[in-house]
Amino acid sequence: MSVLKRMLPTAVGMAVGLFVLASVFTTNPWLDAIGNYFVDTAILIAAFALFLGLWNVVRVHARKIRERQPGRFSSFFLLAVMLLVLALGLPPSPDRPSGPAQPAVQWIFQNVQAPIQASLSALLVFFIATASYRMLRTRRPGWVILWIVALLVLLGQVSVGIFPVLSDLKDWILDVPAMAGVRGIVLGVSLGALLTSIRLLLGVERPYSD
Repeated sequence: MSVLKRMLPTAVGMAVGLFVLASVFTTNPWLDAIGNYFVDTAILIAAFALFLGLWNVVRVHARKIRERQPGRFSSFFLLAVMLLVLALGLPPSPDRPSGPAQPAVQWIFQNVQAPIQASLSALLVFFIATASYRMLRTRRPGWVILWIVALLVLLGQVSVGIFPVLSDLKDWILDVPAMAGVRGIVLGVSLGALLTSIRLLLGVERPYSD
């Protein structure tokens, strides 16, 4: 029985993955229908998992409020804002769209969510400055070069029209060495994802059976 419990999820996962993969690389209507069915089923399961996550958030923070644990005021604020956004976005109206396109929800995202994200992004400048100072204290050549390149990019960004040389140097750094590094990282991530997918299809990795 234990062997069946271990092998059955693996076989089902391998079969579903192979069917979806075959539907992508072939034009067979039968395989296309099966692949689309599995993809639609995965979307439904993900939507159901989203509701489970929502219920878990409500349950955890409601218990924190009920038991008067530390941080209960933040939990109350979180639940209040969540229920407010749901109340504004879920009910459909004849002349206005529902969901994220609802004007009230759009106002919340543009005037509350976006400024908060911008403020958090602005804090990264101070963390980068602190990290740069610590790198300089170590006196390692590689980190000094990294700091100099970052400084050149910042100077080229703020001196547009004043020092054209710095602006051109900044564009070259971003277009040539930085882009080469980004492409290398993307290529490595793609190969890693491909290898993980192959391991899942072959049953070497079995997260669905744990």
